[in-house]
Amino acid sequence: ILEHLARRAYRRPVSEPDIEPLLGFYRARAEQSFDAGIQYALQRLLVSPEFLFRIQADPVDLPQGVAYRLSDVALASQLSFFLWSSIPDDELLDLAEAGWLSTPAVLEEQVRRMLGDPRAKALVTNFTGQWLHLRNMQAVTPDPHRFPEFNDTLRDAFRRETELFFEHQISEDRSVMELLTADYTFVN
Repeated sequence: ILEHLARRAYRRPVSEPDIEPLLGFYRARAEQSFDAGIQYALQRLLVSPEFLFRIQADPVDLPQGVAYRLSDVALASQLSFFLWSSIPDDELLDLAEAGWLSTPAVLEEQVRRMLGDPRAKALVTNFTGQWLHLRNMQAVTPDPHRFPEFNDTLRDAFRRETELFFEHQISEDRSVMELLTADYTFVN
């Protein structure tokens, strides 16, 4: 149980040195009950820097500032957090651990699979929220005398229109230039 959870939480293959501290926490509470032991070990796992932070150390022998290829496991993590804002799933991790993820055909297949997954909505929400500052829309209130019809429903519709447009660009594999030149939109 702990090995499976640690692999997912750490987003990489785990070894005995990764599992042993968790087992120590398990053993500390296992005499109370199996569930108490697992709960205590899980609490330890969830406060681990390996879980809380995406640590990507540069290769030791590489001069500073030199570009290098990510490992497949690091690529899986970068890809999943970019597209899903979450950890890699088992399929992505399995391919990464086997060394297949960086193969162009496999990488393209996985990106298409991930974009087709409902978790890819996070890309739309986060990208438009950051890039177009849609997260700040709640703080903007137009002059009520000049725009008396403006309300929270219209504010939400503006935000959703932009998200639907961007989501369409991704799902239809449209050119990035169309973000600037499109002569259509989405309205409710």
